[in-house]
Amino acid sequence: MDPDRDPSRPLSILMLESSRHWGGQEDRLIREARWLRRQGHRVMLACNEDAAIAPRARAAGVDVRPVPMRANVDVPGLLRLAALVRAEKPDVLHAHSSKDAWFAFWFHGRGIPVVRSRHMTLPDTMRRGRRFIYRHGCRRLIASAQFIADNMRDSIGVAPDRIDVIGECVDPGEFHPGDGSAFRGDFGIPSAAPLFGIVAMLRGEKGHRTFLHAAREVLRSHPEARFAVVGGPVATNSIELELRDILRRQFAGIEPAPVVMTGFREDIAGVMRAIDCLVVPSAEEAQTLVIPQAFATRKPVIGSRVGGIPELVGDGVTGLLIPAQDASALAAAMKKIINDPGLAGGLAQAGYELALRELSIDTKMGLLVESYRKATATGPRHPIGASP
Repeated sequence: MDPDRDPSRPLSILMLESSRHWGGQEDRLIREARWLRRQGHRVMLACNEDAAIAPRARAAGVDVRPVPMRANVDVPGLLRLAALVRAEKPDVLHAHSSKDAWFAFWFHGRGIPVVRSRHMTLPDTMRRGRRFIYRHGCRRLIASAQFIADNMRDSIGVAPDRIDVIGECVDPGEFHPGDGSAFRGDFGIPSAAPLFGIVAMLRGEKGHRTFLHAAREVLRSHPEARFAVVGGPVATNSIELELRDILRRQFAGIEPAPVVMTGFREDIAGVMRAIDCLVVPSAEEAQTLVIPQAFATRKPVIGSRVGGIPELVGDGVTGLLIPAQDASALAAAMKKIINDPGLAGGLAQAGYELALRELSIDTKMGLLVESYRKATATGPRHPIGASP
């Protein structure tokens, strides 16, 4: 049997990540790498030495190789990556961001299998070079949601049979129903208080302002409700300062304080077990990992009807969908969760069953390995300059 077609043969994967920041994309890369290593595959990560992902990847047991990737064409970085590829002979290169996709292009042109992930929609207008790199810079593309795959097909003409859709997943061994009293105890939240949580980095598009405005409206009829803002700023604290200003102006004099800002937390599984409902009020979103995490802990979800959120949250089935940036609609949905425990419980159970049935990390990462094997399968390489 051709070793490239042997489905049992462990793979050697060189992941590329040029971003120096930390976010959902980088978190997903590490989760993928950890799972692949547990299954016996070899995983290396090429990234900038000062990238936020580097120490986290090393802590996860990933073989980190510093490669400067500070521009689409970085000659020292390309030479270092070429030496790494010659020495380690990976089966596949997996690019994740714009700059490293250009790096990977040079190896794709020499017949080395390249896979590229896309976690966001493409802009309506793109320079010819960026269109070229998507159409001709890799063997396969991985979209983190179906709407992103549709966007790549419709906006730049990527052939559908080159795109694999692999959405967010959850590890049921880590995220499962259980006791959330530790998190509530940390912040003095009564066990009987309805607790709504937003779990996201403090960025403008995540909808924190909408969440706080809706919280103030909910408190008028449900003063016992509590709200948790879980997550820290990305690089600056401008959003954090704005949110704290909203708290001062809109929640002054309310005791005990109904809103807690926890900052960055590592114990997200504990957070999910503590809340009664996850709120994802994003103005734009691909597919966020916190929704499968909430489902796996048997919690209902209220989410904006944007991006890939409706692909996970069935309105009235596994959660409630609302228009983006509509604080009144969000407040009405939160009140519905409080006022109708039967509805909340039914949504939570349906989400839990979906998580176990379709969203487990083993299921989704199996699709990732399948995408790698499609890319490495013996056959004619997708030629540069030909139609996709």
